[in-house]
Amino acid sequence: MFAIALVSLTKIKTSDDYVMANFSLGFMPIVGTVIATVSGSAALIGTAGQGFTIGTSYLMTTMSLVTFTLIFVFTIGPVIRKLKLYTIPDLFVRRFGKASALIPALIIALLYMVPTFSMQLVGMASILTSIIDISLIWAIIMGFVVSVLFTLLGGMYSVAWTDAAQTVVIFAGVILMFIMGLNYIGGFEVLIQETPTHYFDFFSIGWRELLNWALVFGPFYVVWQTTWQRITAAKSTKTGTWGVTVGFILSGILQIFTVLIGIMAIHTLSSDTLPDNVYTSFMVEVFPASIGGLFMVSLLAALLTGATSFLLSGAINISKDIYQEWIKPDADDLEVLKISRIAVLGMAVLGLMIALYITDVIEIYQIALSFTAVALFGPVLAIMFWKRATKTGVIVSMVGGIIVSTIWRFVGEPFGIHEILPGLVISISLLILVSLFTEHSKDEEVISYYNAYKEGKDSTTTDSEESKIG
Repeated sequence: MFAIALVSLTKIKTSDDYVMANFSLGFMPIVGTVIATVSGSAALIGTAGQGFTIGTSYLMTTMSLVTFTLIFVFTIGPVIRKLKLYTIPDLFVRRFGKASALIPALIIALLYMVPTFSMQLVGMASILTSIIDISLIWAIIMGFVVSVLFTLLGGMYSVAWTDAAQTVVIFAGVILMFIMGLNYIGGFEVLIQETPTHYFDFFSIGWRELLNWALVFGPFYVVWQTTWQRITAAKSTKTGTWGVTVGFILSGILQIFTVLIGIMAIHTLSSDTLPDNVYTSFMVEVFPASIGGLFMVSLLAALLTGATSFLLSGAINISKDIYQEWIKPDADDLEVLKISRIAVLGMAVLGLMIALYITDVIEIYQIALSFTAVALFGPVLAIMFWKRATKTGVIVSMVGGIIVSTIWRFVGEPFGIHEILPGLVISISLLILVSLFTEHSKDEEVISYYNAYKEGKDSTTTDSEESKIG
């Protein structure tokens, strides 16, 4: 992995090289980096744990994220590629001016990317402590050091290619674990007949919980900046859209197998096994020590590449959306590259503090997921499809949605409804109402980017730029 990072270092001359691989990623790196970030080790561990706890009902998350993403990719994916967007806030700057982009930049970089990086550190530490004699704290610190060095050296080049390599190992490990696990518990007959029926009842958790799972994951993946950046970093529109599409479909298949692995584990593991320990514990049960150790190390490596991907994505928000837009608009390319690397280090330190001192990182991550979707889902759709949306409407929408979600969560989620539903309803309602009663600002570009793209009237990309984009 570090060999790839060192080779990638020789290719990095500009900030575009560092954060976007100079817009040259091919199909396989795109597919690999999507799978590694959507269904990497942290996701596998969490998905197996949910399979062990609630069974096939958890596949609602898979159905939701894959469906929302595929619709999004084939409708506005080409628009993202044509606009050559580095980040989601970049879209807000183009449409409404830089004031509207500050909230999205802070939400994505600090509220989402930092806790997600923390989760990778905790995951790496749990694996390290299971294979070597080291304390949890030192294991977290070790993961932090390796992640930072890898990200600072290689940028998007190394992240994409190592993700592609790790994807092969992840797939091989999951499929082999499914086959060996099935054999270990006695075959399909045992799995079907001796597993409590509610594990295979998709509706066993009730319609409210299914709705909650669908809403938490579906809208978020429409505004998941990692997908946007992979589409833009591709060498062509076709490569980006199909790479992301295949990556998400394969991720969905992988998650189905992982849920089934979690269900198998109820036949061998104690019922009080912690959900986050199910995947690794069942691996130890099923595999011989030599093979199990190999796949345990591969899980560790996949967590590392996931950590670097989240650091790199957030660093773009800080260097371009905040530093270049607000602090020093005339910053040259080398200065932006330098700030990107400083941002990586700063975000990593924040993530380290969360991993060391905050016990419930998962809780923070879930809040980040829902707040990101609440703040950005409605405004992004408006930017793409509704010319009447105004800057005032978008800003009020983001702030109002977050406030309502916060209050809803604070009062204990009335009626068993997750805070994302009232947050989305209020956010979209405020966007429409405020926009209808306010005028466009002078710094707005009054345009529906999707309609302009379909009509061939987009003024933001020249013919020469489009030919480069492919």
